Amino acid sequence: MCSLRSVSGMLMLVLGVTMSAKAGAQATAAGASAPLTLQATCDVSGQMPVLRVRLVNKSDRATSVVVGFQAADGKTRVVDSLDVIAIRPATGADEVYAYVNPKYALTKGVPWIVSIAPGATHDLEVPLRDFVSTMTYNGLDPIVAGGTRLIFEGRAVAKAAPPVWSGKVETKLEPCQ
Repeated sequence: MCSLRSVSGMLMLVLGVTMSAKAGAQATAAGASAPLTLQATCDVSGQMPVLRVRLVNKSDRATSVVVGFQAADGKTRVVDSLDVIAIRPATGADEVYAYVNPKYALTKGVPWIVSIAPGATHDLEVPLRDFVSTMTYNGLDPIVAGGTRLIFEGRAVAKAAPPVWSGKVETKLEPCQ
């Protein structure tokens, strides 16, 4: 019985290590296959602090991606694919700041799809104040923004022509300047 327990314990340990290694490899492979990279800077030199975000197509073919949605007026494009993840100093837990345009927070619309040519970029500029904590509902302070992770999530769209890329890419934000 004792040897069965030790063998069971060893088997559990091996399975745990193997599963962790596979999960890490899958995450790396998924990130490595993303056709896009993300770049961002935080600018506090103007009246309103902003994040300047750049999607870069590093693949050899055009990549279409959902950046947000078009409002009912057909002219306004609303970003809804960005989040900032900060580490709470008090607890060390992640705090997610979702980008929410306050004027269009409760609206929906048709997907805003951008096609990015091979080697080309698509730029976005979003006010830092529109990143809202999902925990505390506070806005993202420029002092907190430095060292956080910015995540762009491309979401799938049913029957989109051309097909859109879905997945996540992220980058680390340097201190605001």
